Amino acid sequence: MPETGKEPREEFPVIGTEEVPAVFFDGDTLLLCYEIAPISGGGLAILEFSEVLEFRVDPMNVDELSESPYPVSAWNVTEICGSEKAARWAAMDARYWSLSFTDMTITVLFDTVRLAGRTRETRSPHSALRHFIGSATCAAA
Repeated sequence: MPETGKEPREEFPVIGTEEVPAVFFDGDTLLLCYEIAPISGGGLAILEFSEVLEFRVDPMNVDELSESPYPVSAWNVTEICGSEKAARWAAMDARYWSLSFTDMTITVLFDTVRLAGRTRETRSPHSALRHFIGSATCAAA
């Protein structure tokens, strides 16, 4: 079956076009902090992907998306359907997404995703993600 793309059933804030996202992966959970577009209120969002089987960061910018081996839209989240990667994990009902940013595209094969945090603070995604992880660590202690 050929790969196709669709909008995910979840609704998350629209991806902004300026900031480079920040990623943290601990072997199971992936945290992704990205800039929220002004149309969605601005600020930063942190997505938490659980039971991550694979993720990849490609230096594919929005001008190169037509060369992508999978369906992807500029500054958007696309659920990739009909993927051999997801088919290998059908018993787990794994999902495969591409997330496009200005200078990179991230693909992630996972079980669940949720909006773990959102802020209107003006700071870089990297700084916000470090703060989020530090706060979570302190709360768990």
